Amino acid sequence: MHLSNPSAPFQGIPKEDVFFVSSDQYVQLGYGYLVLSMQPRLYPDRPMQIYFHIEAQLSARSILLGALLGRTEQIRAMYPNLKGRIYTQLSADDWEMLNFYTSSGFASDNAEEEHIFSILGDRVPSPPMGCQFASVPLQDINQCNGFLSRLNSHRLSPISMDYLTLHMQQPYFMALGFYRSGQPLAEMIMSGSRPDASGLIMLYVQPEHRRRKLGSTLVHSGCALLKAKGVSQCIAQIHSNNPAQVGLLKSLGASRRKVVSLLPGINIG
Repeated sequence: MHLSNPSAPFQGIPKEDVFFVSSDQYVQLGYGYLVLSMQPRLYPDRPMQIYFHIEAQLSARSILLGALLGRTEQIRAMYPNLKGRIYTQLSADDWEMLNFYTSSGFASDNAEEEHIFSILGDRVPSPPMGCQFASVPLQDINQCNGFLSRLNSHRLSPISMDYLTLHMQQPYFMALGFYRSGQPLAEMIMSGSRPDASGLIMLYVQPEHRRRKLGSTLVHSGCALLKAKGVSQCIAQIHSNNPAQVGLLKSLGASRRKVVSLLPGINIG
């Protein structure tokens, strides 16, 4: 088999992070790439997050995985004291690829899950002391970009402007936050097209303000406003290995509806 890098960036990914594999007859058998993401706010203990993606015939997967692991070692050499995690994302029923990764040392200890909870309270809680509860200003492109930047600094996969615009057009869209002296402490998006099941799309709390129930209070505030509009249930997607996300939904009385995707990985450093 022959392993090579593309001559130019591939789907916006630097060419040195992409590998193609072909047979001895130079028939392409597949490709793989990695995406490096620094997430000190989302994963302060393991801020270096490296996503692997492999699309290849069975015979070519191991050589691609080896190439990606080799490239990961080069990246780690640039950040020798930084801990991180390698992970991939698979559909919930892709047992073939899950077996490939777990047999290669990945732990199947994380998944993206969809939960649902009923909206019970109809009273907006009082904001924390010294905080203002308000809608996120989204009147112009600069405000929208600023909001996206704040959201994406707390996400592995970024929210695009098109995605935000799509939700802003929904009848149950709300972007809400807690602010102090004009600075955001916590913000979220809730959105939906049907009153029987709107969604908690995104929520973040600034690291220095966590463990003060800002997130749960903000969600309860948004739910009370949704209930006033006739919404009875809310759907949210979380990572099963994130204690804060799991704890929040447990406090809301949520129940798991389904596993959306599998996220096997390996801790590094």
